[in-house]
Amino acid sequence: MHIIVQVRNLVSSNVATMVEQVSNPTKMLRLLRKEIEEADIALHGEISKLTRQKTRAEASAQRLTEEVTSWSEKAKVAMDHGREDLARSALLAREDIKLQAKNFKADTKRLADEISVARAALEQLEAKLAETNSQLRAREASESASRVATSAGPADSTADRQMDRIANLERRVDHTLGDQPQTGKSAATIDAEIAAMGRDAAVDAELEKLRSSAGTKKKRKTE
Repeated sequence: MHIIVQVRNLVSSNVATMVEQVSNPTKMLRLLRKEIEEADIALHGEISKLTRQKTRAEASAQRLTEEVTSWSEKAKVAMDHGREDLARSALLAREDIKLQAKNFKADTKRLADEISVARAALEQLEAKLAETNSQLRAREASESASRVATSAGPADSTADRQMDRIANLERRVDHTLGDQPQTGKSAATIDAEIAAMGRDAAVDAELEKLRSSAGTKKKRKTE
C-alpha cells in the first residue's frame, strides 16, 4: 500500500535532528505537521476501504462454500438418471466454485493482515504527530519570547533541502513504486494449468464412484 510506505517514511523521520539542521525550524515543523495530518486522513480512508473489501470477500466465500454442497447433490441426481454428461458438468462447476471460495478466503486473510498493518501504522503516525506538535509549540513559544533571528547562509540551503524532502516525499514514493517490475504472470499461468489437471482428475475419480453407485442401484432394481 502506497500510504503505508509514506507513513513509514514520516514515522522514521527524526524530528529533533531535523529541527537542528534547518534555518527555519518552525516552518519545517508546520510543513511536517501538515504532511502527517494529510497522511492520517488518507490512512483512515484506506482502513475503511480495506474493511469494506474484507466484508465483501467474507460474504462471497460463505456464499460459494454453501453452493459447493448443492452442486455435489446435483451431480448425484444426474448420475442416478443416467446423465453422466450432466454429472460431470456439475462436478466441474463445483470445483470452479471451490476454487473461487478458496480465493475469497485468501483475500479475506490478506485484507485482515493489511488492516492490522494499517492500524499499527496509524498508531505510530499519531505518536509522530504528537511529537511534532510538541516540538512546534516549544519552538513557537521560544520564538515568541526571544524573537531571535536565525542566521542565514549555508543553513538556508540545508533548510531548503529538508523542506523539499518533505514536500516531495509522496512523489518519490510514487515513482519508486511505478518502476517496480511486474512479475509472476508465467508462474500464475503454470499454477492455473496444474490446478486444472488436478481438478479434472478429481472429477474423473468422483464420476467413477457415481457410476459404481448408479450401477449398484440399477442392479438392485432389476433383482
